[in-house]
Amino acid sequence: MTLQTKIIIAIASILTCGALAFIIYNQIQIKAQQTQIQTSLVAQQQLIDGIVRSQSQYATKEDIDAFAKTNGINLKAIQDNLDKLGAQVASINVITTNSNAQNGSGIPSTNTGPSNPNPPPPVPCVNGTCPNTDPFGYQKTQQNLALNEDFGTIKVPLGTVGFSAWQQNPWDVHISQRDYQVDTVVGVDENQRQYFYNKFNVVVDGKPYEIPIKTGSTKQEVPGAKFSFWNPRLLVGLDGGVGLNPVRGEFTPSVNLGIMSYGQFKTTPDFSVLEVGVGYGTVSQRPQLVITPVAYNIGKNLFSPLANNTYIGPSLTVGTDGNVGINAGLRVGF
Repeated sequence: MTLQTKIIIAIASILTCGALAFIIYNQIQIKAQQTQIQTSLVAQQQLIDGIVRSQSQYATKEDIDAFAKTNGINLKAIQDNLDKLGAQVASINVITTNSNAQNGSGIPSTNTGPSNPNPPPPVPCVNGTCPNTDPFGYQKTQQNLALNEDFGTIKVPLGTVGFSAWQQNPWDVHISQRDYQVDTVVGVDENQRQYFYNKFNVVVDGKPYEIPIKTGSTKQEVPGAKFSFWNPRLLVGLDGGVGLNPVRGEFTPSVNLGIMSYGQFKTTPDFSVLEVGVGYGTVSQRPQLVITPVAYNIGKNLFSPLANNTYIGPSLTVGTDGNVGINAGLRVGF
């Protein structure tokens, strides 16, 4: 059997095992994503200074589309714009607040305005009776009423309305300038999950009023595993296996460059794909080329958060003497 044949057989065996493992992994991943969606609810929380953390939850793309439609968001227009930036929709945050309904009658004037320049003369007394045709003085001065919009115990002034009973067009209206301001801070954890903190202010004539937020809801698309065809990472490895010509055991420490990856997150991928490195065979005492087609990240499950990038997988070594080795190795990424 030639050296070339040995290399082909070794690579084919590794790829076959890797393909089977990949299929099993994908099925496990789909189930894990469904579990993430079902258990990912983070409740809304009120903080100090009117800050509210939105309720947040992982969701499928279909759920996010429905969430956008329900809230009147044109998601297609947003995605079309994001396409120009090479980005995509990751989450949607919606906050709502509401003011109290207000109904009233018999409400007194808040204050009075300008006086009537031509007040009506008093009505003459008749038989000792002096009628008062303007008992409340409405013919003498303008009556003003302040308008407020109530948000719970917060009263936000809208303006004033004045009524001058002696004028043909009796109404005066002043509506204050208002600026509506929503501040949002986005937090991201190590798994790229987002948390939204919102604050809602109305600024009236330069004075801010903190408006209580009724609800804050976030739908974030659960990250799906995908290939990153350029995700360079440095890894230090240890490989143990058997050389084929001559047949003998070998132990090889190595330094490797990971080129590709597959998983939900680029920083802690589930698979490191196509690693190339150099090592030194401690038995043959020769430099070796080390090729790792795929390695699985066991650190996320076993060593998190101390060593999130710890991989195991098969490797192929080729020594400077031409000896080909089939190995299993451990990698630690940086």
